[in-house]
Amino acid sequence: MPNTSRPRKITSDLPSYPNASYAWYVVALLFAATLLSQLDRQLPALLVRPLKQEFGISDTAFSVLQGYGFAIFYTLAGLPLGRFVDRGNRRNLIVVGLLLWSIATALFAFAQSYTFLLLARVGVGIGEAVLAPAAYSLIADYIEPGRRGRAMAAYYVSLAIGSGASLLLGGWLLGAIPHEGVQIAGVAQVSSWRAAFLLAALPGAPLALLLLLTLREPARHEATAAVSTRTAPTVGDFVRYLRAHSGTFLRVLTYPTLLSIIGYGALAWAPAQFDRRFAIPPAKSGVVIGIVVAAAGGIGTLLSGFLSDHWTKRSVSAARLRVAFVGVLLLPAPAVLWPLVGTPLLAYALLFLTVFSLSIAQSAAPALIQAVVPNRMRGQAIACYLLLAGLMGIGLGPTLVAVLTDYVFKDHSALRYSLALTAAPAALFALWLIGSGLKYYQATFAGLHESNASGAAEC
Repeated sequence: MPNTSRPRKITSDLPSYPNASYAWYVVALLFAATLLSQLDRQLPALLVRPLKQEFGISDTAFSVLQGYGFAIFYTLAGLPLGRFVDRGNRRNLIVVGLLLWSIATALFAFAQSYTFLLLARVGVGIGEAVLAPAAYSLIADYIEPGRRGRAMAAYYVSLAIGSGASLLLGGWLLGAIPHEGVQIAGVAQVSSWRAAFLLAALPGAPLALLLLLTLREPARHEATAAVSTRTAPTVGDFVRYLRAHSGTFLRVLTYPTLLSIIGYGALAWAPAQFDRRFAIPPAKSGVVIGIVVAAAGGIGTLLSGFLSDHWTKRSVSAARLRVAFVGVLLLPAPAVLWPLVGTPLLAYALLFLTVFSLSIAQSAAPALIQAVVPNRMRGQAIACYLLLAGLMGIGLGPTLVAVLTDYVFKDHSALRYSLALTAAPAALFALWLIGSGLKYYQATFAGLHESNASGAAEC
């Protein structure tokens, strides 16, 4: 019997995007949360010398504290939390995570052993694991697709500014706090590095309360026909989707990992490099490095977002991935040379170019990944991206540099060679991955766009 029922119109059933001004307010809140997370995450990089002296640890042991002690739990916790992001209340998940990592940061200040330091870093990693998947998913449902690249970039700027601000603030605190420490009522005398961690943890509770009171959970958008039943895709569905588009995802999930190795390796060891190479103490170099990272990262990220939206509107093939290609083209030379040059001014300038190039390519990743996965797979996709970037970037970046210094060169003054040798192959491989992946990415993007249109017409 023929079906005589008329197809249902969906234009009135689909939720509209929230008011633009409120949507950008949400982006600002997420910006603040991510900036605070970066403060807590990057602060140990300024404290290599006092931590090594107080706890008697090697470069490699410090790199585990800065890298894998944080990254393993950050990334592994991100997988189940990515599922919660796809199915649950994203605002509440962010609030709980924010409180957890702030408490763990405060506890770091009271450590009396290396083991306690490591456990505190684990707490920071678990708390921060939910933030990025939830934030990117929220932005995708608050900002319409035509402006999403700029919104993602504006949010991603917080990563660069937070990394720079942590070094800037830490350097200022180490210079401002007396060498013998400070007296805190009810806590007793604490050293300057411990006071820095306590101050970094303080904004957590007020920001969590602000998020809870003012951030509303939005409706989900761009549902495909497969999701119209309101059943979230399973892990198996997600894996099958990745395998069906392996040419795309092997590249777009791998290139950010390689860039993270370069970026986190440089950030973790830049203060120590200027200390060992030019005898500039972290209290001074941290301020300059912080300004360099914040400025270069902010400019590169905003440029990335502008190009991403501009090329998408002009229907440039593989537009969002092409932005990453531009960034990686600029990367190899400054990433290898900044630790090798003989003057601090030139080193700072080349470090600026390194962070600028990394920011263009890295900040393009969340938007370009979300552009080629269905809505209710976005949390899992971002969690997968963070898993790889975390284990191989946040974890391996600082550790690989330290292992080369401790076990290959066996000389802490050879840190500059370790940084250069880490950056060179990673940058060149990332360049090949993106360049060879443009055609695969465009095919996946076009296929998903057609599926969304077909699914909407069938509803």
